[in-house]
Amino acid sequence: MSSAPGWRELRWFSVCAALAALFNLANIVVTLPVSTSTLLFGSRLAAFFGGFHTVAWFAYSAIQFDRPLSRFDRTMMSIGSVVSVYALWPDGLMSSVIHSRYVPWLGAVYRDGELTTLGSVAFAFHLFGLCVLCARYARRWKAGEPGAWTYCIALGALVLCAMYDSLAAEGVYDAPYTLDVGLIVAIVAIGGSITSRFVASARALETSSRQLRLAQQELIKRERLAALGELAAVVAHEIRNPLGVIFNALSGLRRPKQDPVAREELMAIVQEEAERIRGIVADLLEFARPRPLVQAPAHIDDVVRNAALAALRAANADEKELVVTVAEKIGQVMCDEQLVRQAVINLVANALQAEGRKGPVHVHVSAVDGVVEIVVADDGKGIPDELRERVFTPFYSTRATGTGLGLAVVRRTAEGHGGEATLSTTSGGGATFKLRIPCVSGSA
Repeated sequence: MSSAPGWRELRWFSVCAALAALFNLANIVVTLPVSTSTLLFGSRLAAFFGGFHTVAWFAYSAIQFDRPLSRFDRTMMSIGSVVSVYALWPDGLMSSVIHSRYVPWLGAVYRDGELTTLGSVAFAFHLFGLCVLCARYARRWKAGEPGAWTYCIALGALVLCAMYDSLAAEGVYDAPYTLDVGLIVAIVAIGGSITSRFVASARALETSSRQLRLAQQELIKRERLAALGELAAVVAHEIRNPLGVIFNALSGLRRPKQDPVAREELMAIVQEEAERIRGIVADLLEFARPRPLVQAPAHIDDVVRNAALAALRAANADEKELVVTVAEKIGQVMCDEQLVRQAVINLVANALQAEGRKGPVHVHVSAVDGVVEIVVADDGKGIPDELRERVFTPFYSTRATGTGLGLAVVRRTAEGHGGEATLSTTSGGGATFKLRIPCVSGSA
């Protein structure tokens, strides 16, 4: 059995409970001073509902055990359904002969229709079905499944009540019928078992949710510590080299009678390496303290051209190494011009440093279906498929130098605008990065 009742299981249990209630309602006529026709109709209706009550238990148990109905189950349900419907037929399972019996200590008179031979067989058939179900729950009770004992005892009690009532109807006992009460007790007991399973599952879910929250908090804490350690390693690696160069230059500057030309060269080295350190710190601050988007109308084609040229100048590369094309006049687009500019600079700088690059870096801008697409492609060695997603991860770099934040900034800029940043292979080899930004406003 499942640890928590599902909706299908609850629906079929509701059917069993409803049929039990209808049986009791129809069977109440046996103690009322009603006409013979009303008595027979009520008794036959009780047999109808009682038979389908047994049939419903087979369907319920199959759903509860989470297994399909076996051929035996389908046969029992089919025969039980036919027999239950036949109970409504006059003189089918119950004749028109009425037997009365008096229970002195209760002061009640019970009147019943006499069962036909087929009616006795049908009664035995339904008892057999309940016994089969009881045995199944007994096996699960023995296997240690929680709640199975409730079903086993409840169904077993129904069998005993039905047998006791049959003996009472034959005059063996001067006692009232017990099946009506037995059905109520069984349904209440099983309903309580279902409720307890539901409550236990809800508590288990609450406990699991609490543990999951704690695990998530611990994971976030560990990820922060890991990111901090990775950041420290990156900073140490990136700053150690320029610092070493600076200290060497300073050592040369301390030498007495230093040649003025050599002194200027050393000062230039110190200046260059200090600028490099400042750039590293700026990258780290830019990534660690992202600012909110400040969107305003901007000519995206001009933004891309200027950013590409800025990256070219920063790399001290020749103008022939960069080709910028615009599919058409895009016009103004709502975006954060500064963030888009930095993203394009990062993409172009990354392409200019691509390993194995021989030809120029191509930058293409277009607008299709309300989306501005900025494509930066190179003809280098490219990036292996298994590393394509990792290149956008902070602090990950395929080069020996670099903070690994450039492409992470690109993706964050794209997602901040509601777009995306992707990587694919350039036709003929190389890497192609695409920065896609929705045209929030403006013409495209």
